[in-house]
Formats: sequence, C-alpha cells, structure tokens
Amino acid sequence: MSKVICAISGGVDSAVAALLLKRRGLNVVGVFMRNWDLEDEVGQCSVQEDATYATRVCRALDIPFYEVNLVKEYWTNVFMPMVDQYEMGNTPNPDILCNQLVKFSAFHNKCSSMFGNVVIATGHYARTTLNDRVLTAKVPHTAEQRLLKAVDPFKDQTFFLHKVDRTALLRSYFPLGGIFKSKVKEIAAASEISFVLKRKESAGICFIGRREFSNFIKNYISPKPGQFICYETGNVIGNHDGYFSYTVGQRSLIGGLRISYAVLHRNSKDGNVLVVPGLNHPALYRKSLVSGPAHWIAGEPALLREGKPLNCYFRFCHRNSLVPCTVHQLENERLLIILQHPLRAMTVGQDAVLYTEDECLGGAQIDDVGPSIQELKMKFGRIQKNELGTLVS
Repeated sequence: MSKVICAISGGVDSAVAALLLKRRGLNVVGVFMRNWDLEDEVGQCSVQEDATYATRVCRALDIPFYEVNLVKEYWTNVFMPMVDQYEMGNTPNPDILCNQLVKFSAFHNKCSSMFGNVVIATGHYARTTLNDRVLTAKVPHTAEQRLLKAVDPFKDQTFFLHKVDRTALLRSYFPLGGIFKSKVKEIAAASEISFVLKRKESAGICFIGRREFSNFIKNYISPKPGQFICYETGNVIGNHDGYFSYTVGQRSLIGGLRISYAVLHRNSKDGNVLVVPGLNHPALYRKSLVSGPAHWIAGEPALLREGKPLNCYFRFCHRNSLVPCTVHQLENERLLIILQHPLRAMTVGQDAVLYTEDECLGGAQIDDVGPSIQELKMKFGRIQKNELGTLVS
C-alpha cells in the first residue's frame, strides 16, 4: 500500500484531502506544521487551536498523527523578509514565500527525513499534469510537471503556488484540484470529520491567521508617524501613525474630510503617504510593469527563449480576473509586461503571475511599474478611455 503524507492544518480542506486519500485505500499519515511560536505571540492566534483540530481529524480518520516544528524556517525565510519589505514601503505576499520556502521546501525535506521519499498531499485547490500518476508510479526526476488551475475558479490557489520548485511539484498531490468547494463541504458534512465545518475559513497571513494588520505589524516595525499628502495639490491633509500600515489602493478615511482618499504611494524615507481623492483616480491605474527574473514552473516559454514576445494572461492579486498581456524579455532575465488594459493599484513588491488559459506558467516579483494613466494624460494631453481599454476597479 502506497504511503502518502497529508499536511493537516485543522481546517476543512486538508481534512477532506486526507479523507479522500484514505478512501482510495492509501496509507495516509497526517502531519501538522507548527510554524508560529506562541512565545512570539502578541495578540490572538489560532495555532494551538489548529493543532488541536488537526489531532482530532487524524483521530477521526484513524490515521497516524505527527507534528513538525518549522518555526525557525518560517521566521527566517518568510516572516522577517515580509517585515523588511513593508519597512521599505513595498507590498510583499508572504503566502507565496511560505509555499515556496516552507510548505513545499522545508516541510518536504522534514518529511523526507522522517518517512523517506514519499508523496506529499495538501488541501490546496490546484491541479498538475501528472495528477494521479504521482500516487501510482515512481516519477522520474526528469519528468515534466505543469501546474494547472483548479476546476473551481473562485478557490484556485495557483497564484500562491507559482514559485514552488518543479522538483517539489513532482512529489506533490492536490486531491481537491478537481472538486468545487461546495462539494468539499458536502463530503465533510457527511463524514466523520464534520466537526471541522464549525471552524471559520482560514484567512490572513499564512500560519498567523486573522489579525488587524496595522496593529499587528506595529509590534515588529518601529513607529514612524508621517503626513498624508494630497497628490493633486501637494498639501498636507492629515497625519498617520506609520506608512507601513497602508497599501497602495487602500481607502483612507482622513479625519475631518468629507471625501474618501486612496493611497497612491508610501515614502519609507520621510514616512509620508501620498493619497488621491476618490477610489478610482487615474493615478492609480497603470498598464505596464518591469519584473525581476521569473520562476518558470516547466521552463522558460520557447517564444521568450527565441527572443520573441509572449502573449499570455496576467494577474497580481489572486482574486483578480486574468488580463491579456504581452511579455518581453529584457536584459538580466527581467521582464517587461504590457497589459491589454490598465489595472488599479499595482505596486513594487507584488508578484506578476502569468498564465495560459488553463496553466500557471510561473511569475516574478514586480520591480517597477510604468507610468500611470494620470501621468500619460499630463504628458500627452487628454487620452480617450477607449484608447486605453476599460478601466476596472
């Protein structure tokens, strides 16, 4: 009987993943990752509750339960780099780093040392081209493995998996990739693990959970009060406690003002936050960006290797719709990405993730963004909306 390690988080998705594996007659072992140290805790955290539910799930399914401690790896490779990026005024995505360096690297290595070269399953909503073959046959190291979108478009998590190493994907299995979330809940409700449905869906920073972010991050970054500066007038219109509490595009209610403002830029040097009136100001919209070197899951696309442009799809936020784009290779493996229409609130530090219709090709961190629609208007005069595509908020 094939042995499969299933990462158990204490939530419904990983619980149903383990249940489906067991129903296939596989030798399933549940392993819980403890990645956040309660001694570092300064607020409400669900890590101990997660561990308790993970234990209950394994007991209900009658599968072995293990716990691995990856606190050091998470702190060093994910959390502190995230803090550093916020302190620099950038907008990182810790969940992407967590998958790349903890869940599909450190966790895989730990499981290999404990159980040998086994397949590792998770409750992510994603698919791969090898699919069930990783369970039934020894996959050669040179095998091609591609990352495909989940059938449930609202739960698809390939955005967060785009930096996972191909060799890790060769021994990864996603039992929920071909199932809709509603079906997952139905399966749980009719099984011995129905108790997990009483828990709230996981949210917030990976492994840290639900937080009021501005208060949480202040425990790790020294406060740097600054001023809100209006982009249109250059006037000071308010004060704030720290630029790192704000993200580009965020709505900012500034005391004493009748209208809402949106964050346009954060200056880590003087601590000031540049804001624009309204939530759909043209200064928030951009149509191009430059990224650093890309991580290509199944290798660099042939067109780019040949020095030709690649037409594909782009997103920088996992909930955004895919936008057609053209990708050009620059020097030092950097990419120039030109979008079919402008997008709101793209900023440095976010991830540019690229797709075909069904496949996640990979992605790269945004190093710079092109001129805003407002800047183009100021330089070239009034630009008609239909010349730029539909502005979407």
